[in-house]
Amino acid sequence: MSKVLGSIKNLDEAKTLLDSAIDIIDLKDPSKGALGKLEDSEINLILEFINKKKLTSSTVGDLPNDESIITDTVQDISETNVDFIKIGVYGKNYIQTICKIKSSKKLIAVFFADKYIPNLTDLKTLKESGFSGVMIDTCDKMLGNLFDHISLFEIEEFLKYTKKMDLISGIAGSIKREHLDRILELNPTYIGFRGALCENNKLRDSSISKHNVESILSLIKKPTRISANA
Repeated sequence: MSKVLGSIKNLDEAKTLLDSAIDIIDLKDPSKGALGKLEDSEINLILEFINKKKLTSSTVGDLPNDESIITDTVQDISETNVDFIKIGVYGKNYIQTICKIKSSKKLIAVFFADKYIPNLTDLKTLKESGFSGVMIDTCDKMLGNLFDHISLFEIEEFLKYTKKMDLISGIAGSIKREHLDRILELNPTYIGFRGALCENNKLRDSSISKHNVESILSLIKKPTRISANA
């Protein structure tokens, strides 16, 4: 069964998710782009509150293809108690750069369906460089959801490659309820949400709603039904 990642922007939202069945709490500032980074003080405050009670991840920000900038940011986040660090891949030329990045934390490469979709060679390269996982998201949220940019077949191929290479896999990108059955059949490691958890689903910067969190979780973490004839 796929696990659920929920992105939060502050301590109040962390409190909401900590008491839920969310599997991983992702630290991200949606007002600063697809992988907007929270301030260091906010990251530390949230991680101190979570206190390893759930797995956590943090984005590094929408960074340019610059090894020095990416390295410095990853090193700063690596000094925190976060479990995973998410690095954006905004084009094929980023892959060679981020493969040089090392960290004591597990690194996740985030590809964007409206920018560049990785092929088998790309995933092998990341795996060999030490990356723990890969994710497909969308960059420009104004251009639609994941399925406006990538077919179900392409997602299936991506997940087939990740499983073959024992990579953690993630699927996100303004995922709506009507998409869930299709994605769940493909069984990625994680399905990521932000907008669907918010009070206003069309405003990713609005606050997370406990009701919406529980509603999404109920669709994904359905109890296994046992046949009466079994």
